[in-house]
Amino acid sequence: MKSTKINRHQLPRCSETGLDRYRDRHQARHGATAANGHAGRSKVTTFACSACGGFHLETLPGQTVSLATPASAEPAAVPTGPRRYVLMDIENLTAGSSTRAEAKALWRSLTQPGFGITSADHVVVGANRHVARKLATSIAGSNVRWVVGAVEPDGADRALLAAINLHHVAKKYDELVIMSGDHAFSELARRAKALGLRVHVVTSISDGRGRSLSRELAAVADRRTTVRHAAQTRATSIPTPAEAA
Repeated sequence: MKSTKINRHQLPRCSETGLDRYRDRHQARHGATAANGHAGRSKVTTFACSACGGFHLETLPGQTVSLATPASAEPAAVPTGPRRYVLMDIENLTAGSSTRAEAKALWRSLTQPGFGITSADHVVVGANRHVARKLATSIAGSNVRWVVGAVEPDGADRALLAAINLHHVAKKYDELVIMSGDHAFSELARRAKALGLRVHVVTSISDGRGRSLSRELAAVADRRTTVRHAAQTRATSIPTPAEAA
């Protein structure tokens, strides 16, 4: 009986990371979907590589994306207000440095009454793969998913901007919440307003670090909020001149 030889497609390797190189995000997502079928409780996701210009797969520990039981409290507030689509640049909020406990405290402050992220809100958290691996279990919930960017300046921004379908969001949600003060989100904010979404910009302050907010992004926002990057501190809303009038 003759044996059948199966030729498996061999992906090229990235010389910088040593990982298989997928030519584009579409191919990488197919690879991640197949890998997730065998990943058990772990989650396989994709990230862009600036070294080779392609995409790689990254395995994150279990309970990192779309958890039924989050590490910190599940947003428990009863949805009473507008539905919000939240883009969280965790690296911008924490100045690129945060412990798991600090990230958990920040998330807790955002889910308390006052700011009150609820189960009706959809939250997308962006970070590079190192930060995602470290903090994903600290910011989690059934309405939370992580997107992973390259380990490079603005990697989280690019991952978040690539993840959002603004026309789809405008059909299902009332407000776009941008948790970043970065100029990179200014054009997205303008487009969101043109589609009828309210734009809410959230920035953070901490000891020794003031608020960092792009003037252009601030000018577009309908509402601005500052959160303190420290435990047990609640978010404080700052109305725009239009709201104060």
